[in-house]
Amino acid sequence: MTPLRSPRAAAPLGGSSRADASAPAPRPRAPRRGRTLLLPLAAAVLPFACQEQLPTSEREDLVPSGIVVDVVLPFGEFASDLRVYGGFGRTSERAGGFVAHQFGAGAGAGGEPLPALDSRTLVRLGAYPASASVRDTAGTLRQDSSISFASGRIVAVFDTVGSVLPGPVEVVAHEIGESWDHATATWSHAVDTVGGRVLWSEAGGGPAREVARGVWERGQGDSLFLPVDSARVHAWADTASEFHGIRLEAATPGARLELRSMVLSLHTLPSINPDTVVDLRVPISASTFVYDPPPPAPAPGEARVGGVPAWRSVLDLDLPNQLDGPPYLCTAVSCPVRIDDRHVSYAALRLVSRVPAPAFAPSDTLGVEVRTVLAPGFLPKSPLGPAITGLGGARVAAEWFAPPAGHVVEVPVTGLVRDMLRRGEPDDTRSATIALLAPLEPLSLEYVSFEGADPAAMPRLRLILNFSEQGR
Repeated sequence: MTPLRSPRAAAPLGGSSRADASAPAPRPRAPRRGRTLLLPLAAAVLPFACQEQLPTSEREDLVPSGIVVDVVLPFGEFASDLRVYGGFGRTSERAGGFVAHQFGAGAGAGGEPLPALDSRTLVRLGAYPASASVRDTAGTLRQDSSISFASGRIVAVFDTVGSVLPGPVEVVAHEIGESWDHATATWSHAVDTVGGRVLWSEAGGGPAREVARGVWERGQGDSLFLPVDSARVHAWADTASEFHGIRLEAATPGARLELRSMVLSLHTLPSINPDTVVDLRVPISASTFVYDPPPPAPAPGEARVGGVPAWRSVLDLDLPNQLDGPPYLCTAVSCPVRIDDRHVSYAALRLVSRVPAPAFAPSDTLGVEVRTVLAPGFLPKSPLGPAITGLGGARVAAEWFAPPAGHVVEVPVTGLVRDMLRRGEPDDTRSATIALLAPLEPLSLEYVSFEGADPAAMPRLRLILNFSEQGR
């Protein structure tokens, strides 16, 4: 997992990312003490009256009578060293999968052409059921171990919101005729372990041996039923056969479907009551999805969150603890005025959205979570602290990342900022490094991107501070 690192620039807002596989991970450091932030024009100062309300609450008594300051700090005044790490989680760890065909071709940030995405979901079946509970002709429920399988059907359930499609999509099921490892299989490799690598004889899951095909339409419900004839049902029950699972793919160009689940349902004839058909399900023993091409590497200065494997964006915090301005504040109180946790009513990272690669652009709301990096010296494998942003993280809408993007996204970090301002002197060794990541890794093939190289669009920190007229 190679970090893309952005060294601290000499200019307060400068900095650009670069690929740096050998750069050492940052060491934990305490916040600087006594650092004063000059804010002649960078903040709005509002005399507080009882009828005004804070954006985080409708309570009118949350802040005592005094002065409210809404400060937006540029990146260089509160943070440094934005970098991105990738490679967290595997496709096999995500429930469900994706099927896509020639989806999302477009251009990158530099105008370079980006190829379309192809994705297929691979499923390995477990053991067939050995018996069924059946009512005999007298109505008594009995266990019947002499059952026969007449036919079956593949039941695929798609996410109607997370799928992107131009209209009806033709979906095809194939037999997998080659052995594969569900934990490491990729588009090019059936097995990709330290002990050995085995290529597919044909990329994408081996030669295609079609089983069934059908058309899925969003307006017709989330499920697609693909019939399987009796000959295949019996052949798949033979553990000595060359059958190694089912591969599901899309045949309609321009579609990317999110698969929530897939099962094989068997139409079973019991011996106790042959006129009755019993549907039994074959359990799924393993599944994954493979895709090509992989997402492009993060652009210089890009902050990225999510994907499969997942990306994380990491930065070091260094908060000022004094304000020397703007003039309106200094007129009311004696500047410089000290900031501590009691003054912070609200704090949020302000991120500016950018357009991801079209094939991996979000189609539904995703979450961005903030966690403390407990041991920065062990990045990218450092343990992380609990979520700061609450269950599910800050929700970001898919349309914010559609061209031309540029939407300002606020990720609340009030508790984190208060905690950092409560900390002791420079011998405090608690980490001041944070990671932005998906609430679950891996969560989705899709990822979100934010600006990080342009000084005007780099991450910022918004603080709503309240002071009494005596500066307390």
